[in-house]
Amino acid sequence: MLKRRIFTATLLFLSASSAALAAATQEEADRIKASLQSYLGSEAGVVAVAARGDDYVVTLDAAPYIAKASTPGLTAKVDPVVLTLRPKGNGQWDVSQSGPFAFSFGVEGSMSMDGKIASQQWTGVFDEASASFLNSAYDYKGITINQVINDPSTKMKTTTASAYEGWSGSSTATPRPDGAIDGSSTMTLTGITSASKSELPPDAMAAGMPSFDYTLLNGKTEYVTTGRGVKSKAILDLLAWFVAHPAKELIVKDQAQLKEKVLAALPLWEQIDSTAKMEQTSVATAYGQFAVPSASFGVTMNGLSKDGQLREAFGFSGLTIPAGIAPPWTDGLIPSDFNLDFTVNGVDLETPVKMFVAQADLSKDPPIPAGSEMAYLPAFAPKMSVGVTFQNGLIASPAYNISYDANVVIGFMGVPSGTANIRMKGLDEVIAKVQAAAASDPNAQQAMGGLVAFKGFGKAEADGTIVWAIDVTQPGKVLINGIDVAPMMGMAAPPPQP
Repeated sequence: MLKRRIFTATLLFLSASSAALAAATQEEADRIKASLQSYLGSEAGVVAVAARGDDYVVTLDAAPYIAKASTPGLTAKVDPVVLTLRPKGNGQWDVSQSGPFAFSFGVEGSMSMDGKIASQQWTGVFDEASASFLNSAYDYKGITINQVINDPSTKMKTTTASAYEGWSGSSTATPRPDGAIDGSSTMTLTGITSASKSELPPDAMAAGMPSFDYTLLNGKTEYVTTGRGVKSKAILDLLAWFVAHPAKELIVKDQAQLKEKVLAALPLWEQIDSTAKMEQTSVATAYGQFAVPSASFGVTMNGLSKDGQLREAFGFSGLTIPAGIAPPWTDGLIPSDFNLDFTVNGVDLETPVKMFVAQADLSKDPPIPAGSEMAYLPAFAPKMSVGVTFQNGLIASPAYNISYDANVVIGFMGVPSGTANIRMKGLDEVIAKVQAAAASDPNAQQAMGGLVAFKGFGKAEADGTIVWAIDVTQPGKVLINGIDVAPMMGMAAPPPQP
């Protein structure tokens, strides 16, 4: 569903006319069709544009391309996308779409999928100059997706049925003087149900293979995305260039143009930040029900710039698992709250791309001179290393709370180095629980030895928090609270320099 929305939006980066508000004309309809075909190709029947009163009705139909597909056993059907365009003047257009939608596809003997939207309403204002929607809003109701997969290796058939009560969202974009845009979007999914059932072959059932059936419920999931410096027009120009050069010989012939288009599109965007929040999620399985009242995800990416950076975050709170799935003595010790948040930096994504563009000759294989690959690594990482920063780290349960942060440098030669800080409350309670179980459980006995050593390296603060300040910045040394524990870990010091 999301892919379809993005696809539809991409198709609308189209108009080659700045018509003032007036009755629709066939001449303008033809110009719109030609502009759309620059992104979709000129296959007959794929694009149709009709003048109707003050509007232009655009019909996008994938059927001609599906009919030409040569994959054996493939069947597919997608309802045409019908859009209504009305010129606002100054190169801006009102765009809308409504009504039901359905699709299906499958590969004989392997899989099938079908989906439906009972009701959809989508509106937006498209701006030709920036090739973006200045604003848009959509609301879809009654979404269902059904899928059947037949695994030829295991002879297992899996049927999955998913339903969404609602799917809605909005977006805005602000054109900048440099031709890029700054934008934001939201998306909300509500009332999600997904049930999967597996039919095992008789021999697998006889061997005791467990059931893979599950039912997933999610009350609400919200996404928020912001983009800064997105070069939407240059990216679409690059797409149109490839549509106009569908064969390798055409690409090779005009590769100088391609290089210009690629450089014009850099860095694609300055930064994109996306977050998601999930509420009231549960999964019922043969082992019982797992539940997460709250979970979050996040990704931040810089574009293909000298300041290359990627941040990822994932966390949840209130996790519960089925009774009996873990030994009784672990009650209160399995994490119920968790957070992982790390950033990778210290890389240059722009220089290697520009090097490739300058060196590449697409008529040759390989396209860059033999032996030149070695220059790309120092271009990608000028310090011959990448940095990884961990922040806001959390592992917690009703019995304990562990927080952590770290700064690590991973060199392409030698071993990683850096510092980390770990803080824990509740260690004594954990030790007491494990010690009580150690008399009868070998796993608890093994855990007990590690916990005692772990506590021994720590430093107690006034409130009972145990702190481990770790420093591995000095060759051959592992310092924990200033004490070198490398000899205890069997780590030999590096040989003296000649």
